[in-house]
Amino acid sequence: MKSIQLKLTKVKYSGSSVGDDIRIEIGVLGQFLRVDKKIKIGTSAKINQEVGRFEADEGLFNAKVSITVIEKDLLFNDTGSLNSDIKIDPNAEKTQQVTYKVRVKETRSIVGKIWGERTADFEITLEAIIGDIELYIPNSKDGWLRALDAKSKEAPLPAYLKVKFEYIKNKREYFTPLEGAYRGQLLSVKLQDNDSSYFISRVKHQSMARATYSINKKALTLNGKKYLTVDYKHSPWKKGLYDIEIPDHPHPGGRNYTKVAPHSKVWFRVGHTGDRYIHAGSHSLGCITVTEHSKWEEIYNIFIKARKGDFVSIGTLEVID
Repeated sequence: MKSIQLKLTKVKYSGSSVGDDIRIEIGVLGQFLRVDKKIKIGTSAKINQEVGRFEADEGLFNAKVSITVIEKDLLFNDTGSLNSDIKIDPNAEKTQQVTYKVRVKETRSIVGKIWGERTADFEITLEAIIGDIELYIPNSKDGWLRALDAKSKEAPLPAYLKVKFEYIKNKREYFTPLEGAYRGQLLSVKLQDNDSSYFISRVKHQSMARATYSINKKALTLNGKKYLTVDYKHSPWKKGLYDIEIPDHPHPGGRNYTKVAPHSKVWFRVGHTGDRYIHAGSHSLGCITVTEHSKWEEIYNIFIKARKGDFVSIGTLEVID
């Protein structure tokens, strides 16, 4: 499978002038782009905006494309449209361009009287960028997919971890995690019962999470919302800024809370060494333990898709008084 990112890169305006307040609308397979741009006659405008992202196998990507060009006016909108096909070869060059010409004819009409003879031509250039499909671990009931490493040892992977497909052998899918605790290692997982892959696509990682923990108030703050916690008085936290890691492995300490918080075995380590985590629970031996168990899923859903960009962390925790 290949990914196709389709972008509107350029609009060229020629012929006769019908005005310079231009709107371009493009639709492909249910994905839609609308761009408003000031363009003068005889010039080209760089747009570089995405129409949509699509998936294709090794065959030809063939889809219908609709393009409408509108010159906006207080009284009259001059409009031209085109319905055509777009054909992209996923196995050819990584960047492919297709150009369409849309003609816009000036139309003026008041109480049945029609005038206006100007005709403008707009060349619309679409660019297709071919790449590999980005694959991710699905979000299971408990948040983990149990894979095996080269020595057949279990390698648990958290939801939405980005992976690279390698090959299929003996009904096992081999892949390499691109982030997290097993980054760069060749792992495998058995295909599903219908011989399909466990991996999913179309996952969008979010920007890094920023959480704050108050030592005195025993409160974790995330996205403006506070969560009650407990820590361990014999192992106090020090003020400072810490990274929060991508989850490493299922933690059995969360098993007592799964009825209320299905992903309570997913813990997020604070810092890159030691055993301090943010997790759901009732007591602490040094972690920041969220005691509002019914609200753990809110925290989990924010943390699990967040990324700092270092292939290891999902965000930061600031510890304050």
